[in-house]
Amino acid sequence: MFIKTMQAPSVRQLCFYWLPPLLFTGGILALSGDLGSSANTQALVEWLFPWLPFLGRIGEGHGYLRTAGHITAYASLYYLWFRALRRRFAPKTGLAILVALGLCLLISVADEGHQALLPSRQGRITDVALDFGAAVLTALALSFKRIYFYKLSD
Repeated sequence: MFIKTMQAPSVRQLCFYWLPPLLFTGGILALSGDLGSSANTQALVEWLFPWLPFLGRIGEGHGYLRTAGHITAYASLYYLWFRALRRRFAPKTGLAILVALGLCLLISVADEGHQALLPSRQGRITDVALDFGAAVLTALALSFKRIYFYKLSD
């Protein structure tokens, strides 16, 4: 019986595949503290996006941008973890998908749990659902893309 041995990844592979999701996860967790609170990001949002018409209404525009940030962050986080895990678990892509989704859920729960402990933040279960939903939709989109292009190549 042939047993496939695993080789340790090179430094280049570690930096290219594993460093991005680790750094991105660290960034999300760092922003879950007081640094990412509405009070600290409102002025930055107003400075970056002065042309958005709904920013004039107090908090509403900022809320929309924060929601878009959640969706973008967790869609990107899923992709980065999937990219690293797909290489690790090849050819078992399904396992990479499940582990990447599990990591996104775990990170989202840790993020919102940390926020719930701080007076300047509010940890919300709806944000966990939003974050995990973004990761699931990204997984579905990438799966459909892979299936579609696989059928085209036949």
